[in-house]
Order: sequence, then structure tokens, then C-alpha cells
Amino acid sequence: MIQRAMLGAVASAALLAASLVPIVSGEAERLQRDAASRAGAVIEQGAMLYGLHCRTCHGSRGEGVGQLGPALGDGHFFTKRSQEVGWQSTLREYVVSTTSHGRLMGTRPIYAGNGTTAVMPPWHEDHGGMLRSDEIAAIADFVLNWQATATGKVELKALSLPEQNPQDPRTISRGEQVFEKHCLRCHGAANGAASGPAGPPLANIATLGNGRREGMTAQEYIRESILIPAAYRREGYADPGKGQDCGAVLTESELAAVIAFLSR
Repeated sequence: MIQRAMLGAVASAALLAASLVPIVSGEAERLQRDAASRAGAVIEQGAMLYGLHCRTCHGSRGEGVGQLGPALGDGHFFTKRSQEVGWQSTLREYVVSTTSHGRLMGTRPIYAGNGTTAVMPPWHEDHGGMLRSDEIAAIADFVLNWQATATGKVELKALSLPEQNPQDPRTISRGEQVFEKHCLRCHGAANGAASGPAGPPLANIATLGNGRREGMTAQEYIRESILIPAAYRREGYADPGKGQDCGAVLTESELAAVIAFLSR
């Protein structure tokens, strides 16, 4: 009788254990989904903060913006940057540290700054910035989310976007609006010969720009001058330095439009 009862108890326990297997398995999957969802929410917050505070120097896709800031979304950043600066910890901690404390000097000449201001200001609220620790961590997670595509582990399908026709009057008109909003204050009127308060006149730049830089068309020269103002300096004008953040305020579409306007 006792033996029969024991066998019954063992059988009941076995049935109970078997019934719990799918529950435990399902719970593990649910926890994984929840963790992925939370990680995605943090990356999404980081994307929003990056767009507000980092895009103007590092580009909306981490491609870098002229002399303002290096690329953060390319293979070089993920495979060589730590070694370049002698960073001994993880790349994520490098991003967090650099964002928090800023950089007083650059490690590459194009980002070296002008010697009087920091190459990159500190962003942590403890150091005079405006971001909390969790916000900086979210930005770091967003930047590191580029690693798979930057290193070729994941290949995204290219989006087919309509190209702007530089001869289209609508493109030229839009470029004129962009010029008046962002360029007029330094260069003066685009159709005038007089210089602006800080930059040379741009009348006939479509003709004068051809050959000014060896191997460059006028359009390539204009693009370089917007993205890297110090790449070529006209005699009689001060080095624009990092303060002239021309490229930082323009989207790729606006840049193409203003080049079309100046090349008309």
C-alpha cells in the first residue's frame, strides 16, 4: 500500500514537472523579449538625444561633418579608434567618457581646434553640460548600434531616394533660400562683388572655383568649402577655424540645393 502511494506521488511529481516545462520555457522567451524591448527603448531615446545634441558635428548617420567632428558610424571607429587613443576599456565606455568629459584637444589635425576652445565640450551635467548619466548612456548605446553595419556584419538594403536635379528651378530656388538663411551673413549677396563681414564674395564662384583646387570641379570645391571651411583659405581672410560650422546646419538635401544655386 505504501509502495503504491509512493509510486503515485512520483508519477504526480513527474506530470507536474512535465507540465511546467513549457511554462518555464515560455517565461524565458518572454524575459528575452522584454529585455530586447527595453534595450530598443534605450536606443530609441539615444537616437532622439543624438539628433538634438550630436548630429550637427557627427552627422545624422554618424558619417561625420567636415572638420567639425569625425565619423562615428564607420568601420574605422569600431575597429581602430580605441587603439589610436590608447583606450584600454570597452568602446562603449570610451563613448560615455568622451561625451561626459569632452575633449580638450584632438588626436587628428583636422579636428585639432583653434587652441583656445575645447575640441568637444563636456556634456555631463556634473561638468557643465546638460545631460544626465542615463542620457549619455543611451547615446552610447545608440552609437554602438551602428557597429553591425559599420563592420559589415549586417548589410542594409539601400533606400531608393529621388535625386535632386541641380538644373531644376525649384532646386535652385530652394538653394537661394538656404543661402540667404545660412550664408548671407558671412558672404554677402551671392550676386554681388562685395565681401561679407567674414567671408569672400561668391559671385562667379561657379567659374572661379574650377581649378582652384587641383582635380576639383567648382561644385566639389564649393562642397568642400562648406563642409571644411579651413581646407582652402583666400588671402586676406582669417582662418575660419571650428567656429564657422557651415556644414553642421545643413542637411544633405540643403547642401545639394545651395551648391546648385551657387553653380547656376
